[in-house]
Amino acid sequence: MKGITLTILLIKYSCCLVAQKTPDESTLLLNKNITECLILGLDYLDTTQRKETVLGDYYSGEWQNYMCLQNWFLLLGSKKRVEDSNCFSVASIHNSLAKIYLKYPEYSNIPNMLDLSFERIMAYKSGDEFNFWNLLPPMRKLKKNDIVGKQPLVRRPTHYKLKTKYINNAANIANDNDDTALGYIAIALRNRIKEKDYIIDSSSAKVKAIAPIFNRYRDVNRKNRHWYNYLHGNDNKTGAYLTWLADEYQFKKWNILKVVGHNATFFLPFSECYPHAYKPYLPYGSNDIDGVVNANILSALALNNELDSASTTAAISYIEKKCKSKKFDHVGIYYPNRYQFPYAVSEAYASGVKQLQKSTQYLVEFLLETQNADGSWSSKRIVNKNDRLQSTAYALNSLINIGDFGKNKTISSINNAIDFILQHAIRDSLGVHWEGGVFFSGGTVVRHFLFWKSDAYTTVIILNAFANLKKYIEQNYNIVNYGKNF
Repeated sequence: MKGITLTILLIKYSCCLVAQKTPDESTLLLNKNITECLILGLDYLDTTQRKETVLGDYYSGEWQNYMCLQNWFLLLGSKKRVEDSNCFSVASIHNSLAKIYLKYPEYSNIPNMLDLSFERIMAYKSGDEFNFWNLLPPMRKLKKNDIVGKQPLVRRPTHYKLKTKYINNAANIANDNDDTALGYIAIALRNRIKEKDYIIDSSSAKVKAIAPIFNRYRDVNRKNRHWYNYLHGNDNKTGAYLTWLADEYQFKKWNILKVVGHNATFFLPFSECYPHAYKPYLPYGSNDIDGVVNANILSALALNNELDSASTTAAISYIEKKCKSKKFDHVGIYYPNRYQFPYAVSEAYASGVKQLQKSTQYLVEFLLETQNADGSWSSKRIVNKNDRLQSTAYALNSLINIGDFGKNKTISSINNAIDFILQHAIRDSLGVHWEGGVFFSGGTVVRHFLFWKSDAYTTVIILNAFANLKKYIEQNYNIVNYGKNF
């Protein structure tokens, strides 16, 4: 798409011309190409979404995503790539699709995808909370007198083979704030769609206040601290939201040497790190603070009109401090791609957290400073060999979400990023898609070893960026009912 540029479009807009303008050829061609990608990309997502369930194998409403172990690792085994079912991937894809549909309800294949994926998301709901994994039978006996087939269900990956009792018990993770935030974002977006389409749907009825769910676990009055936060300067007594919805081990007086001792004896029952059979496990026994998780929670609260609290103020302050530092490699414990934090913060800002405006200015500076000459962005080499496409998708979304293109001088960056992304589009009989990069990891010690990847996830966040840009063009130019045609 060389030669198709946003420059003329955005410079004209930045000159504050109030009246809508007749589009020139470059603007029409840009809109045509973005629209084509949207249609063909949605075709790909529609075709590749699961339409049926095979229990314990795959589930209706989800899209393929993979757990990828990069090298041999203790207790996890050798290098492998295995399909997985989880809340995070299906909720993330659903939420991006819902945002596209709210802008463009003429894309008639989206509602069915939303219905199927929403039902799947709700399967991960446990009381008022959500979990990352399905409840499934254990892969082996977890206690001496277990009777196979009559054991309680546990949380675990769908296909990834867990061999030892220890790692089976450790996989039975507690509910978490991240998946819970994505679940409530899905509910809020579904409610908006149903209201817009004048449909009454009891399955997406208004929920009660969700802020108390997240407020239960915050970085206040704690007798523990995660070693990762300690080592990477992610602070203490921040008031920010913690990741896990579970009680952590209580020290009489915390210090890092005690934590080292517990981690060194992780295989012994007295250690805070030890997982017990059939009990939801909080990894390492210590809760943690993750910048991306905090941004996702703020998005959920904004969409549910629950931003007015001391908790949100503390989370916003925490994020602003991290944005100001411009050191994003370790701010997301479960997110090794350095551009996922700017993306999550920009999503919260676009969802209505306007108190993040100052944070977005730090992000714009960082994004402009770190863009490569070919229009891409790069994460650390250990993260999927720099993860350039995924990084660029996150960065492009960030700049578009933050907006004010003329004021922020992001015109050229956006234009170059679009060129790079379109050069890497894969066109086949299924439509258009992009190869998936790292969107999640196992965190902490396996943060650079155990990755989740999904072509569908990468594709849908690129499509969402294109939909936002398309809407911007059509609102500021005299393009009437351009719709789905190209």
